[in-house]
Amino acid sequence: MKHRVIVMMALSVLLGLVLAACSGQAKPTPTAEATATPSAEVPTPEATVPIGGVDVALQNVLKPAVPVVARVNGEDITTDAYMRELRTQLYYVTNSYSVNWFDQEAIGLIPSFQDQVVQQMVQSRLLEQLANAEKMDVTAAEVQAEAENSKQQVLAGGTYKTWDEALAGMGITEEDYLAQNRVYLLYSKLLKVHGGPDTAEQVHAAHILVADENTGNEVLAKLKEGKAFADLAKEYSTDMGSKDQGGDLGWFPRGAMVPEFEEAAFALKPGETSGLVKSDYGYHIIQLLGKELRPLSADVLQNVEQQNFQTWFEAEMAKAKVETLVQFEQPAPEPTPTA
Repeated sequence: MKHRVIVMMALSVLLGLVLAACSGQAKPTPTAEATATPSAEVPTPEATVPIGGVDVALQNVLKPAVPVVARVNGEDITTDAYMRELRTQLYYVTNSYSVNWFDQEAIGLIPSFQDQVVQQMVQSRLLEQLANAEKMDVTAAEVQAEAENSKQQVLAGGTYKTWDEALAGMGITEEDYLAQNRVYLLYSKLLKVHGGPDTAEQVHAAHILVADENTGNEVLAKLKEGKAFADLAKEYSTDMGSKDQGGDLGWFPRGAMVPEFEEAAFALKPGETSGLVKSDYGYHIIQLLGKELRPLSADVLQNVEQQNFQTWFEAEMAKAKVETLVQFEQPAPEPTPTA
């Protein structure tokens, strides 16, 4: 569900930790070998591992003793709102990653999880403030249309038979769902403004990748003799993704290749061929086939927009007045110096 990942950059790191901590399967308990010869084989019952759901996680949650957990540019994030969001995020993590909250490693991550949810709410509140400052808004009709589209995607997944069952499974109300879609739409509008242009200078390049310098010099010598670049790529290149196309990599903008390769490719003029360019993959010989301003492909545009938006958003976050009034994970004690 796309609206789930709008401003969860920090939270996603924690999800990975939870997943890593809780994804291991329980090992079966070894059984002693029988000393007598049985008359018939008796199946050994499998050990059952208790599964702890969201209710177990909530029993281990620390409720803030203050009415406000954070303040963003003077706007309060209340404890009541925080507890509702925390419950929603626990449902999301539990259902998405099959977390067993009886697992002590998972329980140990809850304080950090709680801190991350506070920060996610701070980011979400700032996002709404930035949208308001730029006079961006979404209509009720836009929210309803987006929510209906997302609803169809959820039901099409087959996990839930009805929408009421889906809401219960996600731990949210219809009102919560509409609010999430509204924030997603605001994010989308900000992304279009601060995601950067949809065109960029791109190069069309081909390359021959070899493992060592001696082989690279051999290829360069054959190029100097007049051998065709494409034929040598098919013969020598270790890049299995491009060698059969004569080394052709197609068009790409800056940021798509490793730095050494990118710097060399963009420094060439159309028709020029580089010397040996070393990278972690080996030695490249690059031939530039074209260079021009071109529209970005859908996949590349999405990545570029998100990177540009994140850079802009982090700068806005640094300028914002953020007061975090609670902390759930306690810092590790300083080691006692020895004499």
